[in-house]
Amino acid sequence: MGRDRADLDLGAVAAVTDRARRRRNEDAVTVGRLGQTIAAVVCDGVSTSLRADLAAHAAAEAALAAILAALGNGAAAPDAVLASGPAAALAARATAVEDDGQVPPSCTFVAAVVTAGSVTVGWIGDSRAYWLGPDGAVHEAVCLTVDDSVVGQIRAGRPVPPGAEQDPTSKALIRWLGADSSDAEPQVVTFQPGRPGRLVICSDGLSHYLPNAGALAARVPGPSGATPIAIAQDLTRFAVEAGGHDNIAVAVLPFPPTGGSAGAGA
Repeated sequence: MGRDRADLDLGAVAAVTDRARRRRNEDAVTVGRLGQTIAAVVCDGVSTSLRADLAAHAAAEAALAAILAALGNGAAAPDAVLASGPAAALAARATAVEDDGQVPPSCTFVAAVVTAGSVTVGWIGDSRAYWLGPDGAVHEAVCLTVDDSVVGQIRAGRPVPPGAEQDPTSKALIRWLGADSSDAEPQVVTFQPGRPGRLVICSDGLSHYLPNAGALAARVPGPSGATPIAIAQDLTRFAVEAGGHDNIAVAVLPFPPTGGSAGAGA
């Protein structure tokens, strides 16, 4: 299927990426499982950079490999997610060449690890992670990430770095991965859910149409409903039919993790 469309299904975790109405797909997603722990990474190529798809794919693959290696060596989930940031940053930077000038390949990054007792998310940029509670609990849905953009920081009441555009509606990124960025340490959130639910991580090709966690939760059946791959496919279909202005990448991770095939998709 190439990179225009990919459906990844490990049973316990699943993902979809789709070109939508763009000329090419600059989003990338990887999923994996180690024992009863599941993981996923979404990277969204920055459209104003050159060969953004290369940065996104390299970063997503390197990040998942780092997560699974760290977990395999006994690291806790938050430490595994932290380790994936530098791995993704290094891989994204490696796609640059001398002639790229001021616009080398770059991307955003969000990674997730779900264990039998916890949910951990790390990010750099404006790709997002949403926690969705049990069936019908739309009010329990929450966006776990804060966009590393001017508007995202202002809405969260956080200071904007000196020199950043002060327009409160600006979506300009203040953190990303690439040769023109020194960022490598993701912001990390971890918690222990009291009830079953689902974690959805995605690029802004989906969050543009479902920016509110409650609206996203209303489209996603609870843990007793559809499978992760069916949910990922439905959300992708929704984004395409809503306009498909951008590439889409979405991964669905149930909590607690269910059974499924071991391995990784890219």
